[in-house]
Parts: sequence; C-alpha cells; structure tokens
Amino acid sequence: MDAQPDRQRYDAIVVGSGAGGSTLAYQLSRSGIRVLVIERGGFLKPTRVNATDPIGKYMHHFVSNSRESFFVGGQTKFYGSALYRMRERDFGAVEHEMGVSPAWPISYSDLEPYYEGAETLYRVHGSPDGDPSEPPRARPFPFPPVRHEPVVSEFVGRIEQSGTRISAVPLGLDYGPNGRCVLCATCDRYYCQLDAKMDAEIAALRPALASGHVHLMEYADCLRVLTTADGARATGVVVRHLDRERVIHADVVAVCAGVTGSSALLRRSRTSKHPDGLGNATGCLGRYLAGHSAGLIFPFMGWSQVPPAYTKTVAINGYYNGAPGWPYPLGVIQMAGQMPFWEQVPKPLRPLARVLGTHALTCFYMTEALPTRDTGLMFDGDNVVGRIPPVHNLKTFFKLRDLAVDSFRRAGRRVLARRRAPRTWHEVGTARFGCDPATSVVDPNCQVHGIEGLFVVDASVLPSAGAVNTTLTIIALALRAGDHIARGVTGMISADHEAPRPAR
Repeated sequence: MDAQPDRQRYDAIVVGSGAGGSTLAYQLSRSGIRVLVIERGGFLKPTRVNATDPIGKYMHHFVSNSRESFFVGGQTKFYGSALYRMRERDFGAVEHEMGVSPAWPISYSDLEPYYEGAETLYRVHGSPDGDPSEPPRARPFPFPPVRHEPVVSEFVGRIEQSGTRISAVPLGLDYGPNGRCVLCATCDRYYCQLDAKMDAEIAALRPALASGHVHLMEYADCLRVLTTADGARATGVVVRHLDRERVIHADVVAVCAGVTGSSALLRRSRTSKHPDGLGNATGCLGRYLAGHSAGLIFPFMGWSQVPPAYTKTVAINGYYNGAPGWPYPLGVIQMAGQMPFWEQVPKPLRPLARVLGTHALTCFYMTEALPTRDTGLMFDGDNVVGRIPPVHNLKTFFKLRDLAVDSFRRAGRRVLARRRAPRTWHEVGTARFGCDPATSVVDPNCQVHGIEGLFVVDASVLPSAGAVNTTLTIIALALRAGDHIARGVTGMISADHEAPRPAR
C-alpha cells in the first residue's frame, strides 16, 4: 500500500512503522489528522499453502541480522508478544549494584491510563495473580491469561509445589472465541502467517489505514528532517522513494525509527543552526543507552522430546525487587517460546544444541542494564559503527541465575545454565526524554528540546528499561504523545484542512 503519490503536505509525518510509529499513527487518526507513515521496508506476506505447513516463519529465515531488516510493523513482526507494564518503582531513581537507574520525567500514574489503552488495543491477556511486582491498575486486564499447554502445566505444578510463586506472562494475541491464535509452537521470534500475533501492524497500523486518514509509503528512506531557517520548528522531510528524492511538508514530524535509526536520522539532519544534529545541542544524542542483561537457562523435561507447544506463558517475578540477603533489585525469570536456536550456532555444535533444544524448555533471566553518558552509539560520520553497551550489574545478574537454577532444581528438574557474560536485550535510550535539555534529547511529551513540531516516539526515549519487556511502555508512550499532538498543545497541527491540494 503506497501513499497518495502527488500529495506534498500532511498534518503529520511518522517515520517508522514499529510499535511507536504505528501506534502513534493510530492515535492521530482517531482525531482525523492526516498522517503519512514512511517505512523503509514492505509488508511481510504469508506463503503458507497447506493446513499442515508451519504457521510461523522463523526470523532468521528472513534475515541474518534483525538490525539490518525493515518491515511494516518493525521488529514486532517477530516479537514474543510479552506486553508488560513497567513496575511502579521503575519510574523513580533506583539504586543498583553498579549505579542508579535514572528517574523518569513522568510517573507511573501519568502513564497508567495509556497502559490501559495499550492493553485494550493490543488485546493483552494476563492476570496479576502470583506477581508481587505488578503495579496498580484502574481496571483488570482486558482478557484472561492464556492457558498453559500440558507440558508447561505439569512443570508449573512442580514449581508451585516446591514453594515458588509463578505468574502469567501478559500476552498480546488474538486468542479466545473467534480468535485466530491456535497457540502453535512457532510464535516467539516467528512471523505469524495467521495474523494472530498482535504486532504493531495488525493491532495499530491496519485500523489506522482503514480510517482513511493515514497513508503508508513503503520502501522509502527518510534522508533528513527539514526545519525552518532559524531551526526552531520542523517543516517536513526529504525522502528517497522510487529512485527519486521528494520533499514532503508537515507541521509535525515524528521520528520513530528505533534506538539506532532515530539517532542517525536526527544526526544527519544537521543544519547551520543545529551543526551537530537535531536535538544534539548538549551532546546527548546517541548517548545514555540502557537495556537488559539476559541469559538463557534450560530445564530438562526428560528423555522424551518436548512436544511442539506454545510455552511462553510462565514467569517468576517474585525476585523483581530483590531477595532475602540481597540489597538490590534483581529481575524476572521467564519461559520463552520454542525456537530452533541451534540453527545459529557453529555447525559442529548444532547436533548437541538440537538435542538440548528438543529435550528442554527454554527460559531466560533478565536484569536491568544501566545507562551512563558514555554508553551509546559510536558514529563514523553519520554511520553507526558500534556501541558502548550499558553497564551490567554482574553480581546481580549471576545472583538471579542462581535463584532460577535453584527454583527449577527444587521442582525436580536438571538444569543447564552456563555461567557466562550477559547478552544485552531490549535496548532503550539514545534520545531519552527528560525535563533538562542538558541530559536529554526530548521533553516529557517526546518533543525535541527547542524544535517545535519535532517528536521522537520509540524505544530511544526511554531513560531506563527496568527488568521487564519494554514494548507495552513504548506503545503507551505513543498513545500519550498522540494525545498531546492531537490536542494541538503546541499549535502545530494545521487547522486549514480545506486548503487546495495538488491535483492527483
């Protein structure tokens, strides 16, 4: 689906169609605002022919590096649909082993109504039972938790009998009566060919496009954001589409291209008034990278192979705020979906990895990795050539590993959990929001400091990642930013929708 090719002006331009961009476009469309969504990729299309064909298509069968891939819906096309609210204490300054996780410029209560809207829009199934870290909510989850498959249910029973509390993973799925989800084994890190996963395209962009107020430009590269001569406000973008460059004007430009893409776009949009890039007057652009420290753990189920099943329904969140004898927050232990991870290991190790993957459940443990001014993207000119990773709380990370191993062993399972350095997951930051321009790129409404009409609405604005999956928070922030723009607080939405338009 392409944008109307001759229109040169919109009320708002959204760059990127991931969780932030698609949700923002949806929210703006509800107010009748004319929006152009620019996406570097195109739609993923099902190739499933027979009922016996796998429902999901594994991410690594599409691309070797997800950071270099672009699709309508962004990386949510392959996410595991875990849609958590950040915990209430995550919005304040939290002391950790290696430093302090920064306070947010808004509170949990500011975002709570938008969390509720996000859970409804993305059809989140969940329950607060068994989760002492669950934040307060005005209303229950919109849908009940997804049921455990038999192999998971048996394991859950063992864990609970051993004294460990478990909770349901909140999941964004079209599941239930008349729903498309059949709880297959090909979900986490898979593209769903039934459109049963409530990703950004399915949940937000499709209804936005159906409104008639939103248009999508596929396979288009946003080259730079344009501003007025004095650099005080955004006026549009330059895009490369169908092998030619075009200027498209708008009173609002929302950059929603992700942790790397948003910073790179703002950097290459430099002008004489903003010589180091838009939003980079104090050198914060690309800095303050945060995220999660993650490790894998494999509880063995026995000599028989684990049957194909939907397994991503169980979490242990009782250690989120700490544990007896440990002074710092820890994090979460969560069951993952069934994934052929052995396809990504060196060939000599694949047979052993396959045996492991087919006789054990895959779980992960995840703690918070902290931002500093030094963590972030490394540029060579306008190209991102590397990262300085966030600060891992290593003792905390290994403490959570030990607690996970102990929980599973007390449930009567042998466990493989190599003691190895954490991986960085769920990166956030690089254009974080805050009240002080000296330490942030955008304000609490996600508008770039000092540039009217220019917004950033994606993972890059989060000051910290907490220790739960971050996608629902990105969605909630997009709904909130959409309300702010639609209300016309900044006075930038064009009031003259009856102005003459170019002939088609």
